[in-house]
Amino acid sequence: MSSLVIRNARPTDAPFLAECILAGMHLYDFEDIVNDNLADALERITVCEGREDTLYTYSRTRIAEVDGKPAGALLSYPGELYKELRDKTLREYWPSFFTQFNNDASETDSGEYYLDSLAVHPDFRRLGIGRALLEDGIKIGLSKGFTQIALVADAGMPHLIKIYQSIGFVPADHRNVFGTDFLRMIYMV
Repeated sequence: MSSLVIRNARPTDAPFLAECILAGMHLYDFEDIVNDNLADALERITVCEGREDTLYTYSRTRIAEVDGKPAGALLSYPGELYKELRDKTLREYWPSFFTQFNNDASETDSGEYYLDSLAVHPDFRRLGIGRALLEDGIKIGLSKGFTQIALVADAGMPHLIKIYQSIGFVPADHRNVFGTDFLRMIYMV
């Protein structure tokens, strides 16, 4: 890998960040859009990413670039922001989704820093970019005074759980969010 830079995302990064959010949700993997629902979701998340007052926003996202090309991204924020921003974002952009999943467990809790929606473009996988973004997210959380950093991993994807464990995350509990069983994992100082 030539030159890896991790920087704060900008509004102009919104289209790539939207792809990362959908990839982080395992709905899309940077391939051609195959249906209208996915195209619509990508369009809506792109708009969200360009704003500062939504859950999915450039303003709380770090982007990794290799030789100036976007390679991956990680959204992160204090856990106490999750419920309010999730509800606002879903009500505004996906009202039926909000109605369907409004009573789901929270992905994160107050008092912790949450690493959300990590994704790396296929052209840059297996180069340590995901790990670098996670370590960067941990450093940001620690610099903000948090002593607990959290993330969730799809419980059906043991390879991701192993990666997170190799960084120092330990299993905490299971959370059912958006119809998926997630293993909540904690990195503690």
